[in-house]
Amino acid sequence: MTTTLIHDSPKLGEVPYEHGDVIRFDRGLPGFEQLREFLVVTRQECAPFVFLASIEEPEVALPLLPLGLIAGPDAVDNVTEAAAFLRDDPGSLIATYAVVSIGREARSMIANLRAPVVVDLDARRGAQVIMGDESLPVAAPIGG
Repeated sequence: MTTTLIHDSPKLGEVPYEHGDVIRFDRGLPGFEQLREFLVVTRQECAPFVFLASIEEPEVALPLLPLGLIAGPDAVDNVTEAAAFLRDDPGSLIATYAVVSIGREARSMIANLRAPVVVDLDARRGAQVIMGDESLPVAAPIGG
């Protein structure tokens, strides 16, 4: 029998989850190195955005966009290759995301393409991978 827990996020409200939903970031995230356990939270009204919500500090919830939507399939392949250290099984399902900063009243949005978040959905492990290609922007404009 699984136990449903509630993550009470000031930004996302109550998020039901099970222990198996937790994504472990062994290295933390830049700026949040002390945080290790996160949930990938979806909200239908926010699609295609998802949120990386910290279990340890509920006020931390980073907006993410699937990397393929803003950078294309080649970028996803490059990031997946760079994140090979994360995978125990080469056949595991990998999700790649760009961290997004949303400006005042959502009038402007930028995405960090140089440091995408990678999640091994099967192993429930994640990492923010700093790409070596310095031509990748840390503040790529999204939309018009």
